[in-house]
Amino acid sequence: MAFVHDCFYWRENEKPAFYQDQIMAELIEYKRVAARGPHGLGKSATSSWLTLWFSLTRDLDEIDWKMPTTASAWRQLTKYLWPEVHKWSRKLKWEAIGREPFDHRTQLLSLSLSLGFGEAFAVASDTSDLIEGAHADSLFYLFDESKIIPEGTFDAAEGAFAGAGGDTGNEAYALAVSTPGIPAGRFYDIHARKPGFEDWHVIHITADNCVEAGRMSSEWLEQRRRQWGSKSALFLNKCLGEFAEEDADCVVPLEWVEMAFERWRDWHERVEQGEPKEPFTLVAVDVARMGDDRTVLALRHGKVISEFRE
Repeated sequence: MAFVHDCFYWRENEKPAFYQDQIMAELIEYKRVAARGPHGLGKSATSSWLTLWFSLTRDLDEIDWKMPTTASAWRQLTKYLWPEVHKWSRKLKWEAIGREPFDHRTQLLSLSLSLGFGEAFAVASDTSDLIEGAHADSLFYLFDESKIIPEGTFDAAEGAFAGAGGDTGNEAYALAVSTPGIPAGRFYDIHARKPGFEDWHVIHITADNCVEAGRMSSEWLEQRRRQWGSKSALFLNKCLGEFAEEDADCVVPLEWVEMAFERWRDWHERVEQGEPKEPFTLVAVDVARMGDDRTVLALRHGKVISEFRE
């Protein structure tokens, strides 16, 4: 994509990898792209480049635009995606773009970019009404770490595509990027090419692609193969970018554990910032049986385990 290559100051070792160029080029061509791959491939960087490309080009052309960004966890937006947007905004070549830099008091805020003709903003993935409420002549939906984004959130974006096309003069884009998890959910359905999802273009970035691009160490990959096992769901998900079932002897799926951790981190961050705790709802007890075993209490506020007590 010319904007990304021409409108940023690039160091030699940080230029887009060939597969990042592929994602950006095919988004423009196909309008809907779902890309999966291992950890470390540069998903947040790619998403931030596209956020800045879409926002600036539409605004300079005085097109009415909106860009909702969402993710499986709020923390993904607050700690990864939007800080990455801020990082790359500092590397923009404003003379090539043809406008003044962003005003950080009124335009580029912590979780939004508001310009003259539109806005890019963060939306929690469980508030599909805000996704559905986005209307503009040019729309771009970004689904970050989308393997466990609720199906209703994807469905809420469909209204935008109903009004986009060559016969309407409006345009709509969607990009869903993620490391894969278990073979279930909307992100999986898209990659499995299930009926009704043929209008999504699918990209699988492999471990070999990441090693070739210098984004993954072959030594690290081999060590994780030895540590986790080449057939384990953990290795297949995080290192090869493949969907995989949990091991047969697994009681609690890894994905559930990761979701629980993200909910706790989001909750803990809000409480630290002064938000009141949700009402205490229940306590779970793991009763000790014998020997060195100890009874553990799990206290829950709302939907979050707030603390453990022995």
